[in-house]
Amino acid sequence: MFKKKVLHNVVWEITLKCNARCLHCGSSAGEIREDELNTKEALNICDQLAEIGCKDVNLIGGELFLNPDWQEIIKRLIQGNIDVSIITNGIALTEDKINFLAEVGLKTLGISLDGATPEINDHIRQVPGLFNKIFNTMEYVEKSGLKTVAITTLNKINIHELALFKEKLMDSPFKAWQIQLASPHGRMKDDLFLDLFEYYIAGLFFAQSRIVVPMNKLAIRCLHDFGYFSKVIPRHSSYSQWKGCSAGKHVLGIRSDGKVQGCLSIYRDEFTEGDLRQQSLKEIWNSRHLCKWNKRVNRYFSLKGFCKSCEFGLVCLGGCSDLAYSLTGNVGENPQCYHAIETYWKKTTPQNEFEEIFKEITQGYMDEAGVFYLKSGKAISNDFVDSLNIEGERKKLIKLIALV
Repeated sequence: MFKKKVLHNVVWEITLKCNARCLHCGSSAGEIREDELNTKEALNICDQLAEIGCKDVNLIGGELFLNPDWQEIIKRLIQGNIDVSIITNGIALTEDKINFLAEVGLKTLGISLDGATPEINDHIRQVPGLFNKIFNTMEYVEKSGLKTVAITTLNKINIHELALFKEKLMDSPFKAWQIQLASPHGRMKDDLFLDLFEYYIAGLFFAQSRIVVPMNKLAIRCLHDFGYFSKVIPRHSSYSQWKGCSAGKHVLGIRSDGKVQGCLSIYRDEFTEGDLRQQSLKEIWNSRHLCKWNKRVNRYFSLKGFCKSCEFGLVCLGGCSDLAYSLTGNVGENPQCYHAIETYWKKTTPQNEFEEIFKEITQGYMDEAGVFYLKSGKAISNDFVDSLNIEGERKKLIKLIALV
């Protein structure tokens, strides 16, 4: 007997129109998409989501507040017993909108925040004054009782602000901090993407932060593009155990023109699975052809490189599809993987002092207090990092995980 497939989460881009021009935007949002869904079509999709038993819907843009139907869409979804969350850049977030969201029972208000300082945040988002505007608005959000999450897209510009970011958010009305990677597509340039050193140490930083920061102070969680199967880094993602990409299995993405994808992170036309102007959501969701590329057998046979020989290959299946495809052109090969990095550095000869330290980091361990130790047993402290003959960005990178 087959278990009924449950649609746990849908990310719905209700418009591509945006009032920001973020440097990392994978969808290159800005101008309205040609032939976006009209009011009748959007409300019909709300009803279809309720009909098939969808649990949660996350509304995004572009900037969702630029869709004139955003209030009607939220109310219709909630009437269908669907939990609704939104992600906004905060530019158009006003007291009236906050009051509406609180009154209808919004599950979570996500606000994009990409820097710990106005200089970095406003540069990445290309909107002067946005950082201060968000924190001024947060005073009113806190009074409303809305559960609010800061959502950060990590890249080379903001990685060195992580420690300051953590302190800023701990002393703010934000209840949680959600972190994701910027993949190199859309407006995101390759030279802004984290290298493997930055990626791995960022993972250590977030794992460490989850240990030292109480959950009731700030819940810290990384998304599906952080991992996988590290023997050094404690769990810090939103997954208790990674079991492969969820696209088309438990999640779906809907574009503002009604096109359906397995996941909106992998934002490419070739991954379009259907069109809600041509088919019902029920037909698309129940189709045996939905995300054939992500069926376990097909995905396993797509594995290449390290992923093909990896001991966790049959479970992990190449990690995040968006990362893998963006970096290699194949969903079955993903170099952005903790286990791959640890395996590589276990047998690689370092070429300089930074690489010597990094090799020891990838074979080290973190204690219950969050202190990180090199393989040699030496704790990474501020004094230790200061003593290293390493300059510039690399020294600052190691210092991110210096607790004592």
